[in-house]
Amino acid sequence: MYRLYGRPGSGSVVVEAILETVGAPYEAELVERSQDGRVPEKLARVNPLGQVPVLILPDGEIMTESAAMSLYLADKYPKAALAPPLSSSERAAHLRWVVYLATNIYMTGLCAYYPDRYTADQNGGKCVKSAALARMAREWEIYAAALGDKPFILGDKMSVADIYAAMQAAWNFDVPAFFRKHPNLRQMYDRVTAHPAIAKVWDRNEMEDWKT
Repeated sequence: MYRLYGRPGSGSVVVEAILETVGAPYEAELVERSQDGRVPEKLARVNPLGQVPVLILPDGEIMTESAAMSLYLADKYPKAALAPPLSSSERAAHLRWVVYLATNIYMTGLCAYYPDRYTADQNGGKCVKSAALARMAREWEIYAAALGDKPFILGDKMSVADIYAAMQAAWNFDVPAFFRKHPNLRQMYDRVTAHPAIAKVWDRNEMEDWKT
């Protein structure tokens, strides 16, 4: 049994979606945000940074970092075909795009949503946010160009990279405008979220509030 610490609107969504898709047994534990900014004790025990998600493996090993969990689970459950095998020519692209999403768009998005965390200047948040939004737009352009007219980033088969990208697409400030700009990303998103297991997780985490 896996135990996933997370909350809606965090990277735990992609991990939960993968666990559901591969059919792995797990329990999800909600970690509420503290009003005073303190890290809840139960979270601090498993991740000193106080970040979610955290995944406790069946043998008790602790994993942090949503991209690492995504890659691990995809390889752990090869029958689900969410990652190309080591011998595949698509393996390099698979690793590239999962890490790209995690280290670029995800981190830039944090700067856009929480700009005051990334400056010591009490008036610097607006500049951080402005720069982050411009950078994130460019990062999405690169990803959209790589996707092109393919159903998924690796071609005809959905991978964890697509689930990761769909999650982050739903976090944009103006999702309808984002999808109008990148209709191929909208098509990819709809294909990912049409999967019954993923749709269930999306609904549970209120990932489609932007449609209302």
